Amino acid sequence: MLRFKLLACLLLLGLVGFSQGRCQRGNCYNGEGTLRFADGALYSGAFRAGKFHGKGILTYPDGSTYTGQFEQQLQNGRGQLTDAVGNRYDGGWRGGKRNGAGELQYVDGSRIQGTWRNDRLEGEASFAFANRDYYRGTMEQDMLQGYGIMQYATGDEYRGNWSKNLRQGEGTMHYSNGTEVTGTWAKDDLQLNWAALGFTGSSAELVDCNEGCPDGPGTFTYSDGTVYHGAFRNGSPDGRGTVNFTTGDTYHGEYRNHQASGLGVMHYANGQVQGGIWEQGELFRSLYTATTEPTELAQAAYDPAVKVWAVVVGCAYYQHMKTLRYTDDDAYQVYAFLKSIEGGALSDDQVKVLIDEDATHDNILAAMRDTYRQADENDVILFYFSGHGLPGSFLPVDYDGQLNALSHEDVHDALLGSRSRHKLVIADACHSGSLAARSGGGGAETLSAYYSALTSAQASTALMMSSKGEEISMEDGGLRSGVFSHYLIRGLKGEADMNHDKLVSIQELFAYVHREVRGYTGNIQTPTLTGTYDELMPIAAVRDRF
Repeated sequence: MLRFKLLACLLLLGLVGFSQGRCQRGNCYNGEGTLRFADGALYSGAFRAGKFHGKGILTYPDGSTYTGQFEQQLQNGRGQLTDAVGNRYDGGWRGGKRNGAGELQYVDGSRIQGTWRNDRLEGEASFAFANRDYYRGTMEQDMLQGYGIMQYATGDEYRGNWSKNLRQGEGTMHYSNGTEVTGTWAKDDLQLNWAALGFTGSSAELVDCNEGCPDGPGTFTYSDGTVYHGAFRNGSPDGRGTVNFTTGDTYHGEYRNHQASGLGVMHYANGQVQGGIWEQGELFRSLYTATTEPTELAQAAYDPAVKVWAVVVGCAYYQHMKTLRYTDDDAYQVYAFLKSIEGGALSDDQVKVLIDEDATHDNILAAMRDTYRQADENDVILFYFSGHGLPGSFLPVDYDGQLNALSHEDVHDALLGSRSRHKLVIADACHSGSLAARSGGGGAETLSAYYSALTSAQASTALMMSSKGEEISMEDGGLRSGVFSHYLIRGLKGEADMNHDKLVSIQELFAYVHREVRGYTGNIQTPTLTGTYDELMPIAAVRDRF
């Protein structure tokens, strides 16, 4: 949900009178003067009959300042109010409240232009968010309401109806990969019959298209037994269809180039359901998740003796530091990977994700404590952090320059407090090295191989950092990601599997990430891997792609 931090109108003016202040100089009854109040407030400007009237400056006890027109002791006309932290409103006032056209600028870079009535935004407005989202449309009672257009920093765009800051009613989403979805939204969720996105009809009546067929409905069987039913174009699967994988996974939706591509939903054999926009077989934008009962095949493959427990943290929009561009997106990608078959298909209670305002010092430590204490001697615990860093610490969003740094000792203690067999820390942050001082077959077999390899690996504690202790970690606009996290995800998804055994080991992953990051940054950034660990400990599984 969008949350507004609108500048509060300070109504001190209506509560103080001339008798409560002391005139320090000038004429504080009819003329120009300076009046100081017992609580520290200070007014300097025009007076009429002992009240603020005309142009003046009022400084509040907390340091907020109003500069502009007054009438009968209240702000009236054009004026500017700057609060104690630097947020500033410049526009019309009436009776001590914002009224008329104005602009509100926040210290984090957010900016609102619109019309205020009785201190609330009403009517047409534009809102440039600190995270680079941009809204233009109607607002009511300080909230997005009615028709509006939201251009997201991801390159997506929504045109349609809003209610109480959420997409509500008819609208169209234009995704940055070219996919367009028109439909009905309810409380920001797209309302679809996800089960009806694929092929409908009798598969027995379809043309066998393994040797080619005309445009229209047909069926195609892959060499491993995977079967596609649906639309064909130019002799190949292209359009809406259903894919039944030999693993028990089933995909319903748009399909082209032998991969999920467009709007669709994947029902995994392990019971996980993921719907959204797909691109080249990967989930590009998640719109829907659910959990159903696993198939017998998936239940047989999953080894309940080994579990993975993870805390994923992404900090981009700091309260007192420069905003980072992609750290929150990187964290979401890691979270999505852990929920996938390749990442272990973690359930909701096994992975905790903290992004931006949730990623405070206390929340991170609480999440680590609560999540890792569930792990037993056979399990794996993972901590991923993406954000600012200083030598000896990671920086949560509430770091203020002195307080609330997450020291490496805190992380170390949280790891030691767990009984888990394997401990892994992956950090994409400046100076992080100082801590050392989907569509496709093979779902059931993939999980089985992954957890079997974890069982046989020796106990490990591994620390993979994006840079040496004295180095910074770089973001890149072309990659739309932190350089380290970009290659981390690519390596986890299979590019690091150098021996092609369908498992990515910790050593394979590091070798791949180290090579790619050093090459991309011109040897400026050097990832590190330290600790006592089994080089063969699996970090990810790889599934065959079609």
